[in-house]
Amino acid sequence: MKKILYLTLILSAFTTHAQDKIQRILPKQPIYIDLLDDLGNPLKGDPVLVLNYFAEKEGSYLFYFNEAKSKGESYLTENPKDLYAGLYIEDHGGILELITFKDFAGPLSEPSYLLDYCVAEDVDKNKSPEFYLTYFETSDGLDAKPLKIIVYSKNDKNFVKSKITAWIPYQPEDKYKVEKDENYKKLPKSIQAKAENILKKAQLSLQQEKKSLMNKEKNSAIQNRAATAYSKYQKISLKSAKNLLVSGW
Repeated sequence: MKKILYLTLILSAFTTHAQDKIQRILPKQPIYIDLLDDLGNPLKGDPVLVLNYFAEKEGSYLFYFNEAKSKGESYLTENPKDLYAGLYIEDHGGILELITFKDFAGPLSEPSYLLDYCVAEDVDKNKSPEFYLTYFETSDGLDAKPLKIIVYSKNDKNFVKSKITAWIPYQPEDKYKVEKDENYKKLPKSIQAKAENILKKAQLSLQQEKKSLMNKEKNSAIQNRAATAYSKYQKISLKSAKNLLVSGW
């Protein structure tokens, strides 16, 4: 507990001019182990990210982003993951649960966090932070796939969930569309603008990743065709032909 209290003191030092402080805690960092030793892991699975947001007027928030091995059958990956997330606030040496989230892998679909776009900020300057959980759901086939941002913002004394979803087309006949739930439509314009900016950046990242993957698949297909032709010409196995091409022969 000493190190967590020490961390809180450090964060408090940064709030003397009405400034909040946020820290992204990852499994590689020494403080990650200290955090779990002191406050524990309140959710199923293992945290892949913990956001620690110190709000001057409210205290120290902890937002856990956990992954757990799915028990269900999957045809997409060998090790499908389920997502568990939760927002907590430090209280008398422990943590109090404020709100939780979960989404599960299915036989033909799997959710995954976009951790670079899971953030916290007091955008509307009401002395209470908003938390943005961003994740993407992969599925088989060329159907449109959802990119979702869940916003947790405080309404009076409680945190409320809002959601915006972008359906990303993978076929020419499909159209890009955005859906907003009723709670999202009631958010202050500044918070909506923040969420939609995150959405735009996350979508661009996915497009770049898709393009890179397609280039790799294209190169792999070219290599396979070359190796097949060479194996027939030299009357050797396909594996041997691939090895010779890779080695530069």
